[in-house]
Amino acid sequence: MYFVDKNLLNTRLDYIEGLAETIDTGNELALERACHMLIEATVDVGNMIIDAFILRDPGNYQDVMDILAQEKVIDAEDAEKFKSTFVWRKELTRNYQSIKHEAMRAEFKKNISAYKNFKASIEHFYKNDPQAVTAFSGESDV
Repeated sequence: MYFVDKNLLNTRLDYIEGLAETIDTGNELALERACHMLIEATVDVGNMIIDAFILRDPGNYQDVMDILAQEKVIDAEDAEKFKSTFVWRKELTRNYQSIKHEAMRAEFKKNISAYKNFKASIEHFYKNDPQAVTAFSGESDV
């Protein structure tokens, strides 16, 4: 078992929570940044949890959400919502010249509740998993 810095975890969760409120921007570059960072920050937090509990290694971003759902960190519905937005990562990192902004915005808006629920899901897991007490270090509560 590895230790997770609760302060860093909480900072990332707050970042995700703030970004989840910015999807309605009319600025396409701001939309791209918000969507990309929602994906990256969420996967970073997921990997922190997976590393802390030495769960199986994820093969890709989608797999991170599958593991979190299997371990009851997030619910299966939210895992599917995350995964449906993660397909945009390829567009944001490889096909950035031809992003269909309205389609991306619509997909994120349809599934934004998963991002908004994420902090509460992590907090619930942290407070209710018996191993969490020893896996998390730092001063602030999640």
